[in-house]
Amino acid sequence: MLCSEKYKYKIENLYHEQYFAHGSSGSLSDEVDLMIYDEDNLPYALWEFKSAQEFKTKEDSTIKYQLFGTAPLTSGPKLLVYATIEPKGNNPEINLKCIDYTKYKSYESWVEDGKPHSTDFPVDYRDIDYKPIIAGSDRDLKLDCTQADFRAVAVSFHNEFFGEHPDNSLFINLVKCLLAKIYDERTIRSGENYKFQVHYRNGKPENAEQVFYQVNELYKQAYLRYIEPSATLADEIDPKEFSKEKVKSVVKTLEAMSLTRGAALHGDIIGAFFEEILRVGFKQDKGMYFTHSNIVKFMLRALDLEGLTKSTWEKATHPDHRLPYIIDPACGSGTFLLHAMNVITKAIKNNEGDLVDDFESKQFYDARMSDATPNYWAENFIYGFDPKFVMAITAKVNMVLHGDGAAHILKEDAFSTLSKYTDPKLRAAGENVRSISKARYNYDISETFDVVISNPPFGVSLSSEVIRGLHKAFYLSESMPSEGLFIERCFHLLKPKGRLGLVLPESIFNAVDLSPVRIFLYRMFNIKSIVALPRNVFIDTPTLTSLLFAQKKSPQEIEDWDKEWDEHLEFAQNKIKRAKTFIQKNNIKNFASPNALIDAIVEELSLIIDQKEWILKKGKNAEVIPFKYEGDLNFESIREYYKTLLNSSSIDKHITRYTFSKVAERFNYEYPTFSVDEVGYKLSKRKEKSKPNQLCTFKGVSSGEVINNLHLCSEEYELIINKTNPTTVLDYLVNEVEWE
Repeated sequence: MLCSEKYKYKIENLYHEQYFAHGSSGSLSDEVDLMIYDEDNLPYALWEFKSAQEFKTKEDSTIKYQLFGTAPLTSGPKLLVYATIEPKGNNPEINLKCIDYTKYKSYESWVEDGKPHSTDFPVDYRDIDYKPIIAGSDRDLKLDCTQADFRAVAVSFHNEFFGEHPDNSLFINLVKCLLAKIYDERTIRSGENYKFQVHYRNGKPENAEQVFYQVNELYKQAYLRYIEPSATLADEIDPKEFSKEKVKSVVKTLEAMSLTRGAALHGDIIGAFFEEILRVGFKQDKGMYFTHSNIVKFMLRALDLEGLTKSTWEKATHPDHRLPYIIDPACGSGTFLLHAMNVITKAIKNNEGDLVDDFESKQFYDARMSDATPNYWAENFIYGFDPKFVMAITAKVNMVLHGDGAAHILKEDAFSTLSKYTDPKLRAAGENVRSISKARYNYDISETFDVVISNPPFGVSLSSEVIRGLHKAFYLSESMPSEGLFIERCFHLLKPKGRLGLVLPESIFNAVDLSPVRIFLYRMFNIKSIVALPRNVFIDTPTLTSLLFAQKKSPQEIEDWDKEWDEHLEFAQNKIKRAKTFIQKNNIKNFASPNALIDAIVEELSLIIDQKEWILKKGKNAEVIPFKYEGDLNFESIREYYKTLLNSSSIDKHITRYTFSKVAERFNYEYPTFSVDEVGYKLSKRKEKSKPNQLCTFKGVSSGEVINNLHLCSEEYELIINKTNPTTVLDYLVNEVEWE
């Protein structure tokens, strides 16, 4: 390269692995990787090379000791060059930092001035040219950064900002810097200088104050564009939490790398880079836990998102209905949405020949799924919201880094009334279009999504504003835990026959007090499967969790359930009313003895309450009393006893239990349940470990080896399903579960 027509250096002036002695005795010597001499045989450029994997991590020590430390022994070259050779097929590239040694004779003076350098080596012995990075020029952003490049950046951010302890204030401001860069890349015009870079004035780099001002301005514009367009005042990077020097450091690290255009080519690599920063930099709050990729991939396949995508595409008669609509109402960092986006894109691209077969499908494909922007469709079909600003902006950046076209990631609370949301997809459906009438369910529903998939926070405290609106938005009592209300919100969002995949605490399925949630679930959904997970699948919580897979019922199915429910509920209530008539003063005389009265009440309610059961009597003197009276055998005592018992609110639970049991007999169906001990990984605060995976089987494409933990995977992988000889939960689910 250096001897090419472009650079014009003669091969006889290049010396490889040259030694320079210390002192007059020459007992010690330093070796330089490459020295270029000028036409007068004077040292011109001293080079030091590192491997691509070490280039970022060993930069400071190499420049300090092997370049600045060795340069005085060589009679002083004009330039110091720190470089690596990156394999790029038949045309390897040199990535370098070129330092003007005539201006900076010591490492300390160079650092003090902001580490000025050029990433281009001068042509034909000329001086350094500090050319800015210009859109559309021969010095544009790099689109072909490797996984090693991004991993090195993640490591440097980890070492510089977080060390051993996550810090959310540092993390959120780092994310703001990333959003500023994304905005700069997306809005820059050809021929203009990128603003997200350190500019040079007379060979001297901008100071931290100047760089911070420029990046903060970019972020403010990005905030109003991507995060909160309706805001009158933009958010800013906080220099008290994230110093101006830190902002400059981020800019210097990322300025030459493309994140948005690179995402189209290397979305998985850039996404992995961001997720690594997320894992080391973000401290998870109580009740909020990131979902491991093993779980996410399993859930998406269990929902058969690929099959749904292909069938939706084939049935589409309008561009707005070409792909399934996906939402995560508690999206966190956006993990579910990212993986869903990848599944949908691959489902179409891998079957392009069969699916893209007419003018309209080709028109959509070329505009929204081209090789340059394969995930551009997602801006119309992928939705997510989270009430925490840090999560909303994190998900937004995460999605953009994966090349999504800026999906609808909104800073919203999942439990607000639908009228609070401004997006058309979240508005309440009119009475003439909603699938279930207000007479049957008197709460707003939008019914605009094909899939809801989420890991909602467990037992979170809602804001006072949201609590005030719960009775307007939810049938379930506001005393129910947030995860219970979340199920009802999923019902609001899903179309009839929409698919639901949730991570839920085990208490939803077995706690006595949560029976209203379970009844609502059975009323509105057909459960497809429940998978119980082991403890500690989420770090810092021993809560037992399960995966719920369900499908929203059709309007007719809900109506049939309700009619059956109303019939048996009325029967049970009439039984209670009739039993109450027995103890009315003017009716007691109809019974021959106190025992006859007791027997009549027990017999009347025998279908609803077993005579051996005990009833909770609430109030100031709360106690548990037997259903069959065991006190003094006189009419007045019996009358007062059953008057209290039959008017107790506890009776309602027995009425509900009876009604549910009769409805369940009518709509009885089976669904597979599973309990697993291993999910492919074990989490700890220090690092992840690989374990067996009973959920599903991942296999490396190139190695052919089974991959248990996707977070430790360094190659492309595929999900393997064995329908003939099933061994994993997913193998059985694919065989046993049918989605309508």
